[in-house]
Formats: sequence, C-alpha cells, structure tokens
Amino acid sequence: MNTPLRDARPLPAQLADRLRQRIAEGHWEPGHRIPSEQELAAEYGVSRPTVRSAVARLVDGGMLRVRHGAGTFVTSHQGGIQAGLQELRSTTRIIAEQGYSCEVVYRSREVRPATAEEAERFEGAPGMPVIAIERCFLADDDVVAFEHDLIDAAILPEGVDPAGITGSVFEFMEPLGLLPVQAVAHVHAVYDESVGWGERRPQRPLYVCLDQVQYLSDGRPVSWSQAFFVEDKVEFTLVRTR
Repeated sequence: MNTPLRDARPLPAQLADRLRQRIAEGHWEPGHRIPSEQELAAEYGVSRPTVRSAVARLVDGGMLRVRHGAGTFVTSHQGGIQAGLQELRSTTRIIAEQGYSCEVVYRSREVRPATAEEAERFEGAPGMPVIAIERCFLADDDVVAFEHDLIDAAILPEGVDPAGITGSVFEFMEPLGLLPVQAVAHVHAVYDESVGWGERRPQRPLYVCLDQVQYLSDGRPVSWSQAFFVEDKVEFTLVRTR
C-alpha cells in the first residue's frame, strides 16, 4: 500500500496529487489504463467515492480520459507542462507536480496605491493599498512564465511584510486564512516585447495570458494576477462535456 494520505486537505485533493505525480513520473504511460476504483481504494486506504472524486479532478484537467465500459486511461501528452483551466492551483504546484525543478524568481515586491483600473478589479477606490509583485517561474532552469500580481493589502493582517513572499503566493496567503476559493479568468494571446525581463526572456515574445481575479469564500476579491505563459512551454487543457 502507498503511504497514507495525511495532510489537512480533503482526501480527494490529496489522492489527485498522488495520482498526478505518478502519471508525471511515467508510472502509467500515455494510453495506459490506470487501476480500477476498487484497486486504488484498497491501495491508498480510502473509499471508492474518494477515488471517484480524485479521478474526476484529473479528468477535468485533461490528464485522464474515461472510456465507458473499458476503464480510465492516461491521455496522450506531447511533453511540456500541462495545466487544466478548471483548477485553481498555484503555478509552482503545477510545475513541481509534473516532475520539474521549480524556482520562483522575484523581480519586485512593494506596497503602493492602486491605479483606477486596478482598484476597479478589487471593487475599491483608486489609491487603495496593494502589494504589487513581479516574478517569473522556472522549470528545470527554463523560464515558462512571467507574472504580475496584486494583493489587496487592506485585507492582510497588520505588519505583514511583502518581503515574506518568496515562493507561492497561495502558500503565503493560506496560513493567513486568505486562500482564494474561486477565480474568474480570461485567456488571450499576447505578443509583447515588454512582458518579459532578464537573460532568459524568450526570443519570440508570444505568450498565453491568464488574467484572473481571485475571490475569498465570502465573495471579496483578494488578488488579481496576469500570468504570461511562454507559448511553447505550457499547454492548457479545457475538457468540455455534455
């Protein structure tokens, strides 16, 4: 039996991560049928509904495909980083879970007044305090995304230092009780030489921009991010069903 699921997250989320990692490590090759619900439940010591929910997450993310009457199969990937548009997960986790060495390089972190456009995203007034962040993500020392983040500084506890944000913003916000539970996102292509920075900036400045506002469970917007994924480094999947 595999190591028991132990962290504080719901069991389906933990199991989905375990299965995702095994797929990324090549335990099941593309086109391979994974074990049945009953077999996975016995292997991990969980219920069949837990397995069903975990598998559904990977189906929604495009990593697995259900063939009725035949089983659940690993989809065919062409390499690179795979990400499902339905899932609200940090970029660092997406990279690391697929077997890459992930590094986040911060260009700037500062508290400043929001512009009128920025404040509108937070349903606030111009000049409201925000933490503005610029950073890039590396997978195996190769830049895969540049990102601009804003966090509503007024929501944070007094005395929080932006310099304390060193890795995932979600990991920084979770112990503060400010982890987003929902996001409204827009995706579009961007060709812009001003987006990236540094020696690792791609020669062809073509990006897939994921522009999203993240919300707390009470509906308050807590952050706004614009992530510019290098076009040939990350593949997004949207699974549509009837």
